[in-house]
Amino acid sequence: MIDLSFTISNPWSKTWRPLWSRSYNTPFKNKHIEIETMRDNTIASFEFKITANQSHAGLYLGLSLLGHRINFTFYDSRHWDYMHNRWEIYD
Repeated sequence: MIDLSFTISNPWSKTWRPLWSRSYNTPFKNKHIEIETMRDNTIASFEFKITANQSHAGLYLGLSLLGHRINFTFYDSRHWDYMHNRWEIYD
C-alpha cells in the first residue's frame, strides 16, 4: 500500500455536506469509478492512496481547497479472502 496525505483543517468549522456523487462501470470486469464532491472543514488537503490485496483495492485521490473537496476512486468491487489470500469466490 502507498498512502500519501497532507491536510490543513479549520478546527472551528463543523461543515461536512455531500454535494454530488456518481459511480460508473468500466470496461474492466469488477472495476468501478466513483467521483464525489462535498463541503468539509479543510483549508487545503491532498490524499493519494494505492491499495492491493484487500477489499475494494484500487486508487484513491482526494483534493480539497477552502472547504470544497473532490474525491476520485478507481476500485475493485470484490472482497479479499484473507484466509486463502485471494479474491472471494461467490457461488
